[in-house]
Amino acid sequence: MRPVGGAHRSRRHWSAASAPLTLTAAAGRRTVASAAGLAAGLAAAGVCAALPSTAPVVAPVAGLALVAGLLHLPGVVAGPGPGAVLRRAFDGVCVALWKFLTLLVLVLDQRGAASRTVFVTCLLAILGITIAVVSGVRAPFPRGAAVTAAGGVALTVLALAIVALLPAEPARHDAWLLSAGGLLVLGSVLLWAGARRSLHGHAGNTRVTDGTLIGDPLLVAPVLAGAAAVLYALVSRGRIGTPAMVVGAAAVLVVVLREIVETLVTRRFSGELAATRSAFATIVAGSSDVILVLAGDLSVRWQSPAAARQFGLSDQEVLGRPFVRLVHAADVATVRAALAHGPGARATLRTRICDGFGVWRHVDCTVSDLRDDPAVAGVVVHLRDAGERLELERSLRRSTSSDPLTGLANRGALLRELTAGTGFLITAGLDGFAGVNDLHGPGVGDALLVEVAARIRAAIAPGDVAARLNGDEFAVFTRAERVRAYTLATRLAGELGEPYVLPGTVLRLSAGIGLAPAGGAPEDSLRRADLALRRAKRTGRGRVQWHDEAAEEACVRRATLEQHLPRAIERGELDLAYHPVYDLVEGHPIGVEALLRWRHPRLGTVPPAETLAVARDLNLTAPVTDWVLARAARQLSLWQHEGYHLWISVNAGFDDFVDPTFPARLSLALDSHQIQPRDFVIELAEREVGADPERVSEPLATVRAVGVRTALDGFGTGSASLAHLRRLPADLLKVDRTLFTSPVTTAGRAAPIIDVVVGLGRRLGVTVVAHGLEAGEHLELVRRAGCRYGQGHYYGRPAPAERIEAALVRQRTW
Repeated sequence: MRPVGGAHRSRRHWSAASAPLTLTAAAGRRTVASAAGLAAGLAAAGVCAALPSTAPVVAPVAGLALVAGLLHLPGVVAGPGPGAVLRRAFDGVCVALWKFLTLLVLVLDQRGAASRTVFVTCLLAILGITIAVVSGVRAPFPRGAAVTAAGGVALTVLALAIVALLPAEPARHDAWLLSAGGLLVLGSVLLWAGARRSLHGHAGNTRVTDGTLIGDPLLVAPVLAGAAAVLYALVSRGRIGTPAMVVGAAAVLVVVLREIVETLVTRRFSGELAATRSAFATIVAGSSDVILVLAGDLSVRWQSPAAARQFGLSDQEVLGRPFVRLVHAADVATVRAALAHGPGARATLRTRICDGFGVWRHVDCTVSDLRDDPAVAGVVVHLRDAGERLELERSLRRSTSSDPLTGLANRGALLRELTAGTGFLITAGLDGFAGVNDLHGPGVGDALLVEVAARIRAAIAPGDVAARLNGDEFAVFTRAERVRAYTLATRLAGELGEPYVLPGTVLRLSAGIGLAPAGGAPEDSLRRADLALRRAKRTGRGRVQWHDEAAEEACVRRATLEQHLPRAIERGELDLAYHPVYDLVEGHPIGVEALLRWRHPRLGTVPPAETLAVARDLNLTAPVTDWVLARAARQLSLWQHEGYHLWISVNAGFDDFVDPTFPARLSLALDSHQIQPRDFVIELAEREVGADPERVSEPLATVRAVGVRTALDGFGTGSASLAHLRRLPADLLKVDRTLFTSPVTTAGRAAPIIDVVVGLGRRLGVTVVAHGLEAGEHLELVRRAGCRYGQGHYYGRPAPAERIEAALVRQRTW
């Protein structure tokens, strides 16, 4: 793997990215040390300027404190720890010795033997000034602040040297001290400004190596100058002094030591860089993502090893070639736009690239323009294979639009097709599919559904849409005209009615077909077709039925009733109407029949038969019956308290009679309103008796045990015969009007039949009530037959309790 940048840039990039957080504490300690050193140095310098006599002792201490404070100033020295400070001091000492050697050979030796004070002062001054200048110039960050602070230290050290080298003539002291004071003030200001900027603007430590002596002009120039000065002295004077020899030897030793230290540091950094590169190579090699680095002209400069593993792309095929040559022609414009966003931009897109085998592969591409980053100096492209993700997305789309078992469209997809056009919708439902699952198991059931789907596909035209709605119900949306749609429906009925040869068995089923026009809301179209299917199944097996508006209205009405009945009682929508039963001889009421009425706010009055049918389907028979019993008992109690001697009858279904809780609920209603059981009659319609009266004899007897009377309503309309009356524990027999209005033969009339019923009832102790009196001739007919009680519209239609009370009041006043 080729490195992205040069070694120096890589070391800098690595060190900046991997610097530990613990450097924050080290930087804090360095800041404190720097502030202490600079403050102590400036204080000592002030003492030295105020008391020049202390300069030989105080000046070196002040210079050392200032240099130490500068080296600890954040941003002046590259890298954490005392090693970096010592290396920077080493560089300053190296340069200082060679400079001092040059000064010693060219200046001091020319004037004769310099005094010890001058020698030491010049050496220390040059050491301090040089270390400060080298530290400022080579500071990595912030360079301006470090140079300013270093200049302040250099001027301060120079001022200390002037104070230490005061001339012997007192007359010249003032000028020297004035110069030293000016330099000290200027140096202090520069030091304060540089230190302040460095402390506030430092962002962290940067870890670099200083490089060898040969590669740094700042270091090599003084060495060459010192060597040239020594050579000049040897040539011109034939010799150099002992101090110069000592200083030269020390300078050479320092250079050697400096190079050794830098070599060790460089070797350590090289090892760290090699380890980092190895770790990076391992990470990249193990990644499934392909990484490409593009040059400025967008040619591929480097690719990760995953390119060969994931896409079969070798370096010979890719490196040095434009990246867009790998991209599909239809995607080139999009990729070029992403690559042209400019430095620092980042873009994500999905495209196709050609792999090493010539196959176009879908990839997710992330483009990061890092041309402004010297560590990269290119555009980084990450490629991730999107084939599996695309297949998963397609699978999810198929699962949301198709039936997983049959492959047909599902309900949602069919609704979307219905939204897009008009035509006809055909629904098909298998007859007896539930029995197939029960008898042969779900495996055979699934195979049957797959075969049904195959037959539907074979029968429809190319533009038609076949769908599975649920279970064993299918649908076909066709845009054909009406006759062809009906032809398709009959063809489907025939195809789906053919035998199904399945593994291990042969099944013979039929299918009901519903047909409805498709238009408007998709759910409405589907509902109409479903209603047509239900109608087809009710009319027989293998039938085809068109949608019928009247049937739809009936279904909508039924659905509305089923939705509203559960809360009809608490909304106060249920009511009772009362139909009187008269004594035909005396002409006054002896009882009333309570008839249920549902006053629906939108549909009006709902007949009791329809209400009870809905209640039966919703398992609400018991609460509705309890309400009727309680309301009828309360009304009878009110009438009896007002002096009217009446009985009241309530209609109940066979389900009520066989309910083991019905007698207890009936007793509770009577006891709650203090009603005598003999004044309460429970009616059962003859049509619910059927041909076998034994099945109702015991339930009737159980209810009679409460003390109430029982009545058989509508006698003559069902299959019960006169012989059954002996086995039915009934107290009242309400005969239908057909027994006294319809002829029995071509010559006779109905009177003999009503005579027989009345006579049999008298012998059995059963009270006979003629139900359905509508005219005066009906009244005379049943009177002559000996029937004393009657009920019908001749006396009035069922009415609210208030109207019944008004009629009772009028009869009492007569």
